[in-house]
Parts: sequence; C-alpha cells; structure tokens
Amino acid sequence: SYRNSKISSCSIEGIIQVQMKSDINHHIPFALSIHDTSKHIKTIQENGKYVEDMNISHDNDDSNNIKASQNVKADYKYVVTVPKAEQYFPVLRYKCGNELRPVPIRVQTRVRIHDKFCRVALQISSNPANEDDLTDLTIIMAVSPIIKGESLTTSPTGGVWNEEKRSVIWCVAELGIGQKFQLQAQFEMEKEIEGKSDDEEIPTFPVLVRCQCMFTQLSSIEIDVTDIPEIFPSKVTMQIAKRARISHRER
Repeated sequence: SYRNSKISSCSIEGIIQVQMKSDINHHIPFALSIHDTSKHIKTIQENGKYVEDMNISHDNDDSNNIKASQNVKADYKYVVTVPKAEQYFPVLRYKCGNELRPVPIRVQTRVRIHDKFCRVALQISSNPANEDDLTDLTIIMAVSPIIKGESLTTSPTGGVWNEEKRSVIWCVAELGIGQKFQLQAQFEMEKEIEGKSDDEEIPTFPVLVRCQCMFTQLSSIEIDVTDIPEIFPSKVTMQIAKRARISHRER
C-alpha cells in the first residue's frame, strides 16, 4: 500500500501567494487567517514587506519573523497589504511537522543480476486518492560505484546517464490519477558478484521523484480573508488556486 512506501524523508512546506484585484487604486489592507485544527504547522514565516502579525503570542526562533507554532494554537491571523498588480506576491511560508506524511506517489524497485549485467526495474504509481494528475515528473536514480554507468541502456528509451552525479534521469510529462508506468535500466558491472543470493551483495538504487500536482494541498490547513473594519471597511472575496510540488525519496 502507499502507506507502506519506504520513504526515507518527507517534508511538507507551503507558500501562500496573494494577487490583489480592486476597483480602488491605493493599497487596501485585509485580514488573512490560517486555520490549522490538526496542528500540522511547525514553523511559519511572514514576509515583513507585506504582512503584519496579528497573533497575540508566539515564541520567536530568530529575527527573521520565523515563529515556532507547534502545540501553540490552531489559528493565525495577519494584516496583508500588497500592491494592486498582475503578479502574485509571496506573503507567508510554513513548514509542517514530520508526523504529516502524505503519499501521493509510490516507487517500487526490483534489481536482478545476471553474470556481469544488472537490470533495474522501476514502477512509478500515482495514488488513486490524488486530486489531479501528477505532472512534470523528474525521476533521478542513484547508481552504485560497482556499476559501469556509461554502459546504460533504458527501456523505454529516454533515460540519461549523468557521470558527475552518478545517476540516471528520466523526464515524464504526466501520470494520471491512479495510473502507473514502468522504467527499466540495464548496466554492465565492474565485476561479477559472487553469492548473488545475498541481498547485501546486490547494489541498491535510491530513487528521488520530483513532480507537481495542481488543485492539491498536502496539509489540512484552511485559509480565509476578511476586511478590517477599523482600518478600511470593504467587501473582500477570495479565490484559491492550489498546487503541490512533491519531492519523494525512497530506498
């Protein structure tokens, strides 16, 4: 199952960006609230150029507006003032705790040795629970020093050997919800392995996959915006566009 994936690291970080559209030319401040009922957020950092903290109490980690928020509260509120422009402005950055471990993708690896040849089969699977297709996939497979990387052949074709980083790189445009695909790489080995039944003698090929998923949020935080009547009463509405960038590593 996806929960049984051999993930060696999992880090969920988020950036909240704001684009202001208004009938009024000058800057209009508004309140942005983050609701984190599951207390996924470990640290949060505001962009001091556009954001003022309305929270009553937090412990400062350093002087760069990074706040430790674990086990403190489930709601955060900020005054945001950004220019009226066509571009988006980053206003908040947050990092979630290690207990949050979503698994939108799974990588399964099988290694077979025959004489002086090593064949690696990868199966990349998209979780059926994903909210959209995975796109812009980059698959990076590290290669053991006992392998002759320059002897690489791949099926289907497209895998590229990187001598400097001793890795094979594939690029895949998209992977649909719940779909999977397979990649194979074959190498010559520096020497034939004796006692091939011993797993410790079989080389390992750690895999890193980077990709994106639109309309997706990997934490359960919620965002809301309102006006600030005492500063500038106005009608404020919000449209949210979500996107997740995924960096998934398995061994």
